Order: sequence, then structure tokens, then C-alpha cells
Amino acid sequence: MDKHISDIIVQACKKEGIDYKSINPNYVRFCNDAKRLGQIIFELNALTDELESIFKRHNIDNGEERLFEADIKKLHDIDHDLVKLATKIQKENEKN
Repeated sequence: MDKHISDIIVQACKKEGIDYKSINPNYVRFCNDAKRLGQIIFELNALTDELESIFKRHNIDNGEERLFEADIKKLHDIDHDLVKLATKIQKENEKN
């Protein structure tokens, strides 16, 4: 419940242009975790795109590319798992 109150206060202050940051450790921890998961998801997407660009740029043949295909797929799967985790954290936050 205290996370919801903190969120209401933060959102009301934001709407009014008031610079306010909650000192509630639960709210702060939730926000920090959610932000970090978002950064990790972004970094994973950038990493997989960069790997694919390198393969294309250096004309990596199909045999060598296939060696990394499973690894790149794992990175994409991790991305989806992180989204699920972030959603779970958000739902848990809404319950409390």
C-alpha cells in the first residue's frame, strides 16, 4: 500500500511541476529495478543487432554464422524473459 501512496504523490508532483523524489525504500527499489530491467532489455537488443551487423559486414559464411545463431536466439529469449520478469514485478507492486 505504501508504494501506491508514494506513486500517487510522485505523479501528482510531476503533474504540478514539483521536483519530488520519494524516500520510501520500497518505491525507490521498485523504480530502480524497473529502470535497470529496461536498460538491460535495451542493451540486449542493441547487442544482438550489433552482432548481426558484424556478421553481415564481414560476410560471415553460413557455417560460422550458424555457430552463433543459437547464442543470438538465447539473447532474444533472455530479452523476453526479462520482459516477463518486469511484468511480474509490476504486478507484485500493484498488489502491495
